[in-house]
Amino acid sequence: MRLRLPSCWTVLLVFCLKTGSLLAWDLPCDSLPPLIQLGEAQVTGGPSVPQDHPCQPGSRRYSRLERRVLKVWPYAAYAGHVMDTLEAELPLLPDTRARKAAIQQREDALKAQFEGELRRMTLREGILLIRLIDRQAHRTTFGVVQELKGRLSAFMWQGLARLFGHNLKSEYDPTGQDAAIEHIIHAHGLESRSHALQAEPRPNR
Repeated sequence: MRLRLPSCWTVLLVFCLKTGSLLAWDLPCDSLPPLIQLGEAQVTGGPSVPQDHPCQPGSRRYSRLERRVLKVWPYAAYAGHVMDTLEAELPLLPDTRARKAAIQQREDALKAQFEGELRRMTLREGILLIRLIDRQAHRTTFGVVQELKGRLSAFMWQGLARLFGHNLKSEYDPTGQDAAIEHIIHAHGLESRSHALQAEPRPNR
């Protein structure tokens, strides 16, 4: 359940009260509008890559990762949108059978639409896509599969992923292991731009 964010006015007022910089409004009625003096605020840029991270901006390794992120991001963004929509729809369905049918229907539609494109991805691109889906879902792929398809399916896919050197239970780490990925996402403004794939099926290339 997502928390509703407070309005900008509430945020501003709380900030003033916390910093103790809200001035007394005791100016004459015919004077200029009262001023609110804010304390100093630090404006920080996007996320940085730790110095000991093996994938530093400007390196060839970073450039290769950047190309892969730009390629697979639209699929991850679309997957996140589908999961959000499904999460909202499932509680409204009457029973488990209806929920399973809805999940299967969405799965079949995604398979028909993107299976050809996903099969042409390299192993590294596929693993990166899983990491980005973890990011968009705010939980591990293992957790997503277990929630939607059951524990047995989750263990089956975990075993398959292990054969290719990946762990579906590992969490997305934006300040550690996945810091370079996070840096690329923010550097290109991927979240603020519309990069989700269109709903209509596209011809396989």
